[in-house]
Amino acid sequence: MGIEKLLKNLQDYLNKGEKKKTVHCDRIDHLLAKLEEKKQKLEKKLVDESNTTKKKRLMTDIKIVTLQLKNGYKRREELSAKCK
Repeated sequence: MGIEKLLKNLQDYLNKGEKKKTVHCDRIDHLLAKLEEKKQKLEKKLVDESNTTKKKRLMTDIKIVTLQLKNGYKRREELSAKCK
């Protein structure tokens, strides 16, 4: 699953959590774990990459994923009271 799709799914579940009385926290945790794996893969690619243009692109992607993870974990904590 691509980063964009993971982020979209995570955002959908977090938004649904605001509107509903119960939240599927296990699914949110699963998506956060997958996003963490993607971040690790990007960091590994960054170490192996020699092209500066590609390195800059990978660094940007890593920053985006890191910020989304931070936001996702924060929202997950906020929704923890509604977990099934």
